[in-house]
Amino acid sequence: MFTALGELVSRYPRWVLGVWFALGLAALPFNTHVGDVLNAQPDAPQHGNAAIVQDLLATSFANPEEAALVAVAHGVAVHAGTPEYAAELDAIKAKLLASDGVTYVQDYRSASGLDLLDAQNDLSIMLIGIDANDLSRGKAVTEGVRRVLTAEKAMRFDLSGGPATVIELEEVSTRDARRAELFGLPISLLILLVAFGAVVASLLPLLSAVTSIAISLALLYFLGQVIQFAVFTETIVTMLGLATGIDYALLIVNRYREELRSTFDARKAAARTAATAGKAVAFSGLTVMVALMALLVPPVAFIRSIGIGTMVVLVVSVLVAITAVPATLALLGHRVNWLRVTRREPGLRTRAFWRARAIAIMRRPWLWSIAGVGILVLLALPSLRMQVADPGARGLTTATDARRTLTALEGLGLEGLLNPFDVLIDFGSDGFFRPENVRKVSLLTARLKELPRVSGVSSPMALEGVPRLFLYQYYATKETALNSEIAPLARATISRDGRYVLARVVPGGDLTPAAGAEVYRGMEEALAAAQLDARIGGVYVQGSEWTKALYAYFPLALALVALVTAVLLGWAFRSLLIPIKAVLLNALTVGATFGFLTLVLQDGVFTKLFGVGSVLGYIDTSAPLFIFAIVFGLSMDYEVFLVARIHEAHEKGMSDHDAVATALSSTGGVITSAAAVMVTVFALLLFSHVELIRTLGLGLTVAIILDATLVRLALVPSVMTLAGRWNWWLPGPLARLAERARRAGH
Repeated sequence: MFTALGELVSRYPRWVLGVWFALGLAALPFNTHVGDVLNAQPDAPQHGNAAIVQDLLATSFANPEEAALVAVAHGVAVHAGTPEYAAELDAIKAKLLASDGVTYVQDYRSASGLDLLDAQNDLSIMLIGIDANDLSRGKAVTEGVRRVLTAEKAMRFDLSGGPATVIELEEVSTRDARRAELFGLPISLLILLVAFGAVVASLLPLLSAVTSIAISLALLYFLGQVIQFAVFTETIVTMLGLATGIDYALLIVNRYREELRSTFDARKAAARTAATAGKAVAFSGLTVMVALMALLVPPVAFIRSIGIGTMVVLVVSVLVAITAVPATLALLGHRVNWLRVTRREPGLRTRAFWRARAIAIMRRPWLWSIAGVGILVLLALPSLRMQVADPGARGLTTATDARRTLTALEGLGLEGLLNPFDVLIDFGSDGFFRPENVRKVSLLTARLKELPRVSGVSSPMALEGVPRLFLYQYYATKETALNSEIAPLARATISRDGRYVLARVVPGGDLTPAAGAEVYRGMEEALAAAQLDARIGGVYVQGSEWTKALYAYFPLALALVALVTAVLLGWAFRSLLIPIKAVLLNALTVGATFGFLTLVLQDGVFTKLFGVGSVLGYIDTSAPLFIFAIVFGLSMDYEVFLVARIHEAHEKGMSDHDAVATALSSTGGVITSAAAVMVTVFALLLFSHVELIRTLGLGLTVAIILDATLVRLALVPSVMTLAGRWNWWLPGPLARLAERARRAGH
């Protein structure tokens, strides 16, 4: 098949390039609008407590507080707490309530049961309820709220929570994608110039990557009409498109120059390149695709959408590399070496170096094998205590409204306002408006306030300024409550039919997984003591249930990827040992990466060295799964590139020692250059304002460095040297099956 493909692209290069040029032009009007379809957010499992509570709040309460924005009002021309400040707030509240979709506005003077005024720091908190049936509606209402707030001159506002944070994440994601392109492309060009020694050869991988990204984003726009993609999809697709687009084209160009030196015929060299390197790239892309399928295993739409996005850009990158790049090379011929930046023959400068390294490693294979595995195991050990959680607004930098809002809430001891627990009490047909039930809620509220790590409770009984006797009288009947001074609180915390009561618990401090579990257990004990039937939901519980749903399928994803990858490698190289070795070494690389992330992002080791700053004390929930899928896949890239050359040399009759030396001398420079490009692209993600993206950047950078140096250029040659002829052994039945498949392929 690849021989026929090589003949096609070398015989009709202008037609092939014409098709890709037309696709690129057609994609331009759409790839710039991909942000319009990036709406998916992590959702709680459909049948979990968080989703049930959220649904009841939205359908049974007059003011469903789960759809609330948090605004920080900083005094500019007026000082917080003064009559002038209060008058400005009244004017703003009137404008907000007149806006489409705003259901209520609460400030420090409202009956919310929370202290929302920080006069010392000249600010106060406003809670803005919005009517948002879906995210698109919520974003539209939020934009209207933002316009009202930004028009005010006497105050300055930071807006966060719900759709406001989603909008900000979309803006940050777009900036991250542009940064990757703006800085990644020129730095990659410098690396390619060092690798190829010629400007024309160095530009081809960049053009391949840009084409792949442009077409992929346009495809995502069309897929987005039926699939909701996560807000970070554009950043991850751009990052992966740059890395794989450049790397695959780099391999093709490198092999073409080798073939051109031996044939002196541009078309024949292009055909051979597509048949050999094109096959390696296609197979490598297939193994990466298998790894990315791990993102499709968990029944979580947010994760699956990013998985689909990465698979789209991978397929496009492979197709561009095996068709458009060889076609371009067929037309360029020897001009691929134009504009040299070195006097030495391009492409031959590092062969002697890597051959010497291979021979040195193969002289002491046991030493390199034991030392290499030992280093990876030591790095992996900290991963055994890795904790994961959703950081919420804490996963953003102070350059964002969401993080500045969190800082203001921290000053009031109310940082948990963005991460609350919703205790929904069900009184059944009796309803809340009975003396004994009012008393139970009063006792529960008192117990909840006394819990460690709880800074505030909002419930029908959480009113410090109203005597308790008056509250009992107000709640004698529904009509009395709704016609009294506590009516706003009653509407927010009691369902329309009186069956459900909401107690919103605001935790204090940053909720690590352990701290959140402690608060949750305390609430369960308080409910049991009060003998109340209730469900606990809210933002924290939603994140916890989402994490459980994700990681319940993590082992299955790992097992499927490892199994399918092993089968593919075994079939390709007709070996039992090579796929086992590849899977084990990749697993060690992923484990070492997780251990390194635990040391840096959870324990705070080397934070200044990597510019991470303060740490969360845990890892972002979805980062490990993303890192596993991408690292496992990209590691197989280098495995296929190197082992394919070893297998090719072995098929020509070379000894295992000579085959390894020859393969490493011809691919060592390519693997190093490809890794340098990937490290450049991934390292740029460390400058993101989003913790998830920064975690991906750090994890992928470390993983590629480990894989391209310690694993591929040391462990693989040493292990294959030790294995000798066993590298190519298969049990009898499997060997006969592989031989029949090989003959059928020919």
